[in-house]
Amino acid sequence: MTLKISIILVSFNSQELLSKCLTSLYSFLAGGDNFFEVIVVDNCSSDNTCKMVISDFTKTILVQNPVNLGFGAANNLGFRHATGEYILLINPDTVVDGNILDETFKFFAKHSDNKSAFGGILLNPDGSEQRGSRRSFPNFLNVFLHFTKLYKVFGYKKSYDLSWLPVETHQVDCVSGACIGMPKAMYEDLGGFDEQFFLHFEDIDLCKRIWQAGYQLWFYPKVRLFHVKGGSSNTSETIKTKVNKWFLDSLGKYLWKWDKPSAIIFSPILGALKLVAWIKGLSLKND
Repeated sequence: MTLKISIILVSFNSQELLSKCLTSLYSFLAGGDNFFEVIVVDNCSSDNTCKMVISDFTKTILVQNPVNLGFGAANNLGFRHATGEYILLINPDTVVDGNILDETFKFFAKHSDNKSAFGGILLNPDGSEQRGSRRSFPNFLNVFLHFTKLYKVFGYKKSYDLSWLPVETHQVDCVSGACIGMPKAMYEDLGGFDEQFFLHFEDIDLCKRIWQAGYQLWFYPKVRLFHVKGGSSNTSETIKTKVNKWFLDSLGKYLWKWDKPSAIIFSPILGALKLVAWIKGLSLKND
């Protein structure tokens, strides 16, 4: 029987989080082996992630990278191992809440023309919606107000984060790469993630290309996951500093690709923020 859904996770030094994620996944997927496969792409972890997957989750397909390829490139590699008709990308720092396989089937049964992708709802520990599950496309104004927190002053919150909307299925500009599903043929048509983005904004760029190619993207809260925001990115101050640099680099690349006027305006600010991150990185190395 043809596999229906390939679930792909990219891991980097997230042994404990990944173990919890896979345990939650398999607890809901028991008995449905013919309808799914789980693929873990490990981005050259220095912990015991690979040993854990091999020993504790024997049904999982493990792809081990000799170097850290970044989030998007690693997902693309996992896709090349996928045999399902549909793919579901989820982060290892999530715990599923309910049978996401069943809900994913229902979504694609309803959108059987294979022209639609979806993002699930990401939840905080208290069950509230996590910011970032659904967003508008970023531009200079909404990104600046959002990340400087000035939206609180100007009441401009609706322009980027959309968690203020009712929790119901609807079309949306962007969803989070921590949970996104689509037909395999769509992912292949789009060319997967743009690998120039090492970390951050690769999911927003993919969403942009979904709409640009004439497909549709939905926020689909029946697929629910608790999300430890940051996951393996929160392991040390050095890693956090690197992640901040990757974020700034990716933001610049995204704006230059899709919104050059905003990129030109934002370049001096990005340059200053990158300089601060570089100085902080040097101080950590010298400690």
